[in-house]
Amino acid sequence: MIRLALGAFLVIVTLPVAAQEPEESLRARLAAAPRLPLERGEFVVDPSVSLEEVSAVSVDAEGNLFVLHRPQSGDPIVVLDPEGRLIRSWGSGMFAIPHAIRIDPDGNVWTVDSSASTIYKFSVRGDLLLQTQLEPPARGPFPCGTADIAFGDNGHFLVADGYCNGRIVEFGPDGQQLREWGSRGASPGQFNVVHSLALGHDGTVYVADRENARLQRFGREGEYHGLWEYAGQLFGVAFSPAGELYVSVSLGGEPEEAYVMKLDANTGEILGYVEAFGHELAFAPDGSLIPATVTDRILVFTPR
Repeated sequence: MIRLALGAFLVIVTLPVAAQEPEESLRARLAAAPRLPLERGEFVVDPSVSLEEVSAVSVDAEGNLFVLHRPQSGDPIVVLDPEGRLIRSWGSGMFAIPHAIRIDPDGNVWTVDSSASTIYKFSVRGDLLLQTQLEPPARGPFPCGTADIAFGDNGHFLVADGYCNGRIVEFGPDGQQLREWGSRGASPGQFNVVHSLALGHDGTVYVADRENARLQRFGREGEYHGLWEYAGQLFGVAFSPAGELYVSVSLGGEPEEAYVMKLDANTGEILGYVEAFGHELAFAPDGSLIPATVTDRILVFTPR
């Protein structure tokens, strides 16, 4: 507000207040939320095991870690027991850019390649059970294809065709494409890098729309349900064993300012957070949070 004296009159001019930047708005929302009661630690890997750029992690019912990393040579899929010892590895020569790894309800291991738009299904021992590719294939700069996978009912699965096409694709159990929804853009229902997705217990599909910094929600057949906006880049989305919704966000900077946030699955309200970068998110059976850091380290946030 500015006060101007004009002759015998006092004129009060009210100037518009600049809109708060999204990053500052998110920082304010985080400041109003509690830190989650999780103890930060590091998963100790046997020194004989070499990891490079861990892109994603998944954990089976026995607590074994299935790690997808990006080695210069060797196997990108590495299986570790709960003590960090190597159980097995596989996948050498199969991937251009390993991106996500998930374990389905039957214990099978699924991965996606974000360059070749290829989806692989393996047995827990590494036997190839299914290989399929998106049609039409993604076209554009590196990387340009699939980013994540989630599992519906009756053996159906959803794939985030994230980097170029900006869509969600549903497949049947035999690997045939059934339907798709979404396109590139910033309008509701559009995407600018579909980076991660997860299904809620009610079948709602939650999608991390990375470059639009928002979490979008859909029905199982692609019906648009709404979105929640945050800031920066929204990377990962996952549900804990207790059914709690988590997302990861990065605001960039040096050092990188990044958070994993627990959200209310009905309102998008931030219920708590930890400071960590999560390229993809995973949970152990005991509720421990494991964000993939795209480094050689595996961080673990354990409930206190």
